[in-house]
Amino acid sequence: MWRWTNVASMDDFFKRVYAYHQGRGMYCILLSRFLNLMTLAFVISFSVFLVGCVDYAEIPNHHSLAEVMIPQCVSRLSGTMQMFLVIFILWWVMQAIRFVLDWPAIKEMHNFYHYLLDIPDRDIQTVPWQTVLQRISNIRETNPNTSHSSPLRLSEHDITGRIMRQENYLIALMNKKLLNITIPLPYLRSKRIFTRDLEWNLSFCVLGYAFHSNGQLKKRFLQEKNKPLLVAGSLRRRFIFMGILNFIFAPFILVYLVVFFFFRYFEEYHKNPSEIGVRMFSPYAKWKFREYNELPHLFRQRLSSCNEIANKYIDQFPKEKTALVARFVAFISGSFAGVLAIITLFDSEALLNFEISPNGTILFYLGLFGTVFAVSRGMIPDEHLVYEPEPLLRQVLDHIHYFPKEWIGKLHTDEVRAQFCQLFDLKLSLFAQELLSVIFTPIVLCFSLPSSSEQIIDSIREYTVHVDGLGYVCSFSQFDFVRHGDGKYGAPVEGADEHMKSNDGKMEKSFLTFKDKVRLFDLKIEKCMSASAAAKQLEIHTRAAQG
Repeated sequence: MWRWTNVASMDDFFKRVYAYHQGRGMYCILLSRFLNLMTLAFVISFSVFLVGCVDYAEIPNHHSLAEVMIPQCVSRLSGTMQMFLVIFILWWVMQAIRFVLDWPAIKEMHNFYHYLLDIPDRDIQTVPWQTVLQRISNIRETNPNTSHSSPLRLSEHDITGRIMRQENYLIALMNKKLLNITIPLPYLRSKRIFTRDLEWNLSFCVLGYAFHSNGQLKKRFLQEKNKPLLVAGSLRRRFIFMGILNFIFAPFILVYLVVFFFFRYFEEYHKNPSEIGVRMFSPYAKWKFREYNELPHLFRQRLSSCNEIANKYIDQFPKEKTALVARFVAFISGSFAGVLAIITLFDSEALLNFEISPNGTILFYLGLFGTVFAVSRGMIPDEHLVYEPEPLLRQVLDHIHYFPKEWIGKLHTDEVRAQFCQLFDLKLSLFAQELLSVIFTPIVLCFSLPSSSEQIIDSIREYTVHVDGLGYVCSFSQFDFVRHGDGKYGAPVEGADEHMKSNDGKMEKSFLTFKDKVRLFDLKIEKCMSASAAAKQLEIHTRAAQG
């Protein structure tokens, strides 16, 4: 108990509490990280073996692997390949050292759950996060060091605010459209890019710069007199520096992405070729949809609950031209595959020995035509499908809480479908964007994002409030209707300044979501109606705005 009540950083502590719960306990966390190390070691070693240790030109003339192996292959690698290998090995060693150094902190968290919260590892996989919050609150009430007389705030809202302190600012920046992430190249200036690579760089440049290592906001960001130094002197240079660094390491990042994708998804697509058409929400969409104080696992649940409906909505639009071509391709490929299969019934040895083309056996073409047949069949819509896209899209919107004004009255149109597909894109397309981001991320960091530096600094200052016992936090996360209320979305009072309101009722929707998910919600709306009355009115106005 003494160690817990005297932690140096409460933000870091509660983030570790949350990470331990989501990691499903000490043994699952250790096993997961160990297997990740082994996976990385396998990717590095197997890639080196495939690239430098096999003489592929000799494979047709030999019948065993040992005969085509290159002796002392590692020493014969080119200078470029050896540099790649050294960098990846150093990266692996750093991850291994971090794994060892993190062990005491994981063990400490294990003791906290086991002895103070009375949640052993065997139960943690089925204990909801809400129960963890309740037991932490119970400790506060029974321990004199954390009692209500202490300035330390440990309500569910405050704990969530500590965990989400930094992410809430990024949600605000995305909601207020303050980040210039367009590609500053001819014919691409209207295109935006937001991949996991750019997301990490943005978080490092902005959040890593604005916050101390203990999670608290740096006070110099709250003084307007420091704005010129913060903008020109540091943040802008930070963007440009990371852009140059990304450009230098672009070849290594590209190689890793290609190799990892091949090893990760080849077997999945080989067994089920129709997986090529699987869709998922893009990183940009996830940050557009995410709400203030919404923890990652709750956000994943919200999006996962509408994946199936979103796919049904996409299939609602007739694809007659695509269906006609797919039926033709399926017929041709299926005919070839059927004939080859019949041949193997009469002569089983022909499967491996009979060549249809040079080095192309029946087995090879059977696999090729079978794959083409499976993919083309997956592109043919159900003949009995009834085309009513609007009801399905409304169900999706109820989950993602995103309804642009431009979509009102157009939910049945192909224009809205195209815009929605940019948010709910093909997994293969998203991977292609990740590859292209290796090229575009340095450009965006060097030429686009620096122009947003002034707006970023202003927004951090303007959207920050101090809460006793909690510190400086994003004001939207406090659901301050007096300051940010938007009457269009049912806020009990109207905010004084249009600039201070969240776009599309983001704060009001976040309030409803948080109140729904956190059962012990104890948030007082200063100078306004009760939370329950506000929630009822918010629900009515939000539905009216979306209808």
